[in-house]
Amino acid sequence: MPEPDCQAPAPDIVALVLAAGKGSRFDASGARYKPVQPLADGTPMVYAVCHTLLQHVDAVTVVCGPQQEAVRNALGGLPVNLIHCADADMGMSASLRCGISHSPAGVGWIIALADMPCIHTNTVQAVATRLRQDGRIVRPQFQNRPGHPVAFASQFRDELLQLRGDEGARAIVRRHPDAVTLIPVNDPGCLLDIDTQEQLQQLGKAGDQLAPQ
Repeated sequence: MPEPDCQAPAPDIVALVLAAGKGSRFDASGARYKPVQPLADGTPMVYAVCHTLLQHVDAVTVVCGPQQEAVRNALGGLPVNLIHCADADMGMSASLRCGISHSPAGVGWIIALADMPCIHTNTVQAVATRLRQDGRIVRPQFQNRPGHPVAFASQFRDELLQLRGDEGARAIVRRHPDAVTLIPVNDPGCLLDIDTQEQLQQLGKAGDQLAPQ
């Protein structure tokens, strides 16, 4: 008799957290690795991102580069899948390809950035819900500006795996404008990425206005 297939089915949605960038604008020396830097309450940036995603997505994969152990420590035991991207220095597309190839999903992927810790859980819920409702490319929009995270249905897997360079998946969004659904949200955090140490300090002064909810 043939062996029973005990392989677990792929989750419907996987959130990919891209945490492999060098963050040279944050610290050119590399001494302060941006994704593990603490927010005002002491929570590491990458932990805050993953914790928010886990409220509405069953599976989260964090793609990191050489700082894998630092990221693992910062995640503090959160139930996420941590994978190492050996060619992370080739740009954001390398991290995307690595995450997609190691994280099969039945419905699609939500692409999140490790330096955007202020996105509200309601925003993640809205994006995930629309993706499950046959959305093809879904992203939030605050005050008519498209934000993050961005979701891609599984039909775009081949195109995601063909990306090159440091542009991420913007080329796919431009190539398929008719496939894009923009969801209005009351969430300035969906536009805020932390590029510099000064921005991180300013975020602390902003207090609860941009805190994940």
